[in-house]
Formats: sequence, structure tokens, C-alpha cells
Amino acid sequence: MILHKIKKQLIKRLNLSGMLWPNLANGLYCFNFHRIGEQKETCFDPCVFSCNESSFSLYLHFFKKNFRVVSLDEVIQLTKNNTPITEKLALITFDDGYSDNYHLAYPLLKEQHLSAAFFITTSLIGSNSVPWWDEIAWHVKQCEGKKIQLSLWDKAVEIDKPVSNLDIRGVLQKIKASPKTVALQLEELRKISGAVIPENERHELFMTWPQLQEMIKNDMNISAHSHTHQIFSVLSKQELDFELSESKALIENKLSTHVTSLSYPVGGSKTYNTTMYKAIEANGYDIAFSFQPFVNKHLLENRFALGRFSIDQAFNERNLKEMILSANVI
Repeated sequence: MILHKIKKQLIKRLNLSGMLWPNLANGLYCFNFHRIGEQKETCFDPCVFSCNESSFSLYLHFFKKNFRVVSLDEVIQLTKNNTPITEKLALITFDDGYSDNYHLAYPLLKEQHLSAAFFITTSLIGSNSVPWWDEIAWHVKQCEGKKIQLSLWDKAVEIDKPVSNLDIRGVLQKIKASPKTVALQLEELRKISGAVIPENERHELFMTWPQLQEMIKNDMNISAHSHTHQIFSVLSKQELDFELSESKALIENKLSTHVTSLSYPVGGSKTYNTTMYKAIEANGYDIAFSFQPFVNKHLLENRFALGRFSIDQAFNERNLKEMILSANVI
């Protein structure tokens, strides 16, 4: 990790991306998005927005210019066959299943004749549910200028006025890092804010099954991101099996498609581990994607921990190249 940070700083400070880019390593480069749109317009978590619509279009042009963009099905076949990667491949992925994926991202993908993989949280599809990270952000916004302290925190967090993205990110990080379940921590936060999300703000936050069916017919892949988006590392074996099996079964039954791919909820190094791989394979998954930024070289060997680059800012070619060039090849 230290060497990675040093490498990144050297590339950035010495402006080496232009010189190093022609020698970019062969491998599978996976780029992950969440929401597309203007983060300032949401009453929920602004940090879930990857970029706006115009930036997303620029990202797609960049991928087409610098990589051969592949489908998830091709990645699965490369993995199963243990095919050596002798070129620069790119896979475009989305997590969660927000409705802007259908309304904004999907038309641009079609327009540029590109495929993408959408990993959906099945309990949210076609519902008026608000996921825990969005609800946490909403409640933090209700605590403007106040202090928040949950039972396992060693000290309170002071919320700015107006509430900043850093405030929301800070509370989310503490909740994700806690050994207590997210559900129990959210109950505490609800009591602190004393507010309830209005019904009109819950409407059409996520895609519907008919929308997903249309996307499949136009070369998009729909795969699993668990059923309720719980962090896998805090689940019992029975709970993990439910998350894996329920999401897969729902997608296959609703969309008449075969699901063999998974992306881990949250996806950081502490949210999944090798002890889960047996259950993942037993539930019919061939590959699984993390949220760790590295280049995939040995797909079969690392099939249940494939890396992805998180896209979380407006398109900037130099910044993007620096992020890619500083990554390890695994």
C-alpha cells in the first residue's frame, strides 16, 4: 500500500502520465460507476454520484479510444478458459441499480454501441425503499449544526452548517467500520434526527424490472449485488447464503437470464474474505468483483476478488490516467 501511494505521488508530481501511458500494461481494467447526474440536486447521499451525464459521455469516449471494451460475458469466458490477456481490455460496471442508470447512462451506452454490467440490489428494484447509505445521508442532513454520537463511537461527530459531503462521508465511514450492524446503527441515527423521509422523496429512486428487461435486450448485462446490500463480513453463514441465493434467483426469474457474476456490497478489503468463496461458488457464481483499484491480469486465480476502479469525479483525462497508471497489476 505504501509503495502504491509513493508511485501515485511520483506520477502526479512529476507529471509522468503522458510519458508512461503508451506503455500501459495489458490486462482487464474494470471501471465502476454508481449514480449519474448532479449530486447537488439529491436529498440523499451526494457521494454516490460518480459524475454527471456529460462527463459520463467523455468517459465512454476515453474507454473506446484507449481500450477494447468488452462485455461481462466475455470476461466470464476469459476467466473460465484461463485465457492469457494480451491486450488492454475495459469493462464498464454499475452498482446498486439507481433509476438514473436507465434514464441517463443506458442511452449513452446504446448510442456508442457499448455494453455494461449492472450489478443490482434486488430488494430495491421497483420499490420505494431508500437504501441504508442514502437514509444515513438524509438523517445527517437533518442534523445540520448539531452533534451525532452513536453508542459505539468514542466521540461525537460535529455536523457543519450547511452540511458538507465530508460530514456525510465521515459518518458513513464510521458506521461501515463499526462491528455493530448497519441496521442497528441506523435505528440510533433515526432517533437522533427525529425526522422521517417524506414519501415523495422515495419515489422512483431505483430501476424497475421492465426497464432492466429492456436493457438486457439491448446487450446490457444484469447481475447480482446481493439482495439487501448488507456488508458480507458481518453476516452469518445463513445470512450470506440468503443474500447470494435470493438476489440470483430473483434476477433469473424476473428477467429470464442466467446470473453467474456478483459484486460485493461496499467491496472494500474488510467487507469480504476468502472464507466466503466456497459459499459464493456453491451458489452458482463464477466471478465476483471487489471495489479495490487494481488491474486484473490473472482472472482465474483471482476470480472471486477482481479489482475495479471507482469513478467518483468529473472526467479529467490526466487524473484518470494517473489513477490507472499507479495501480498494481494482479
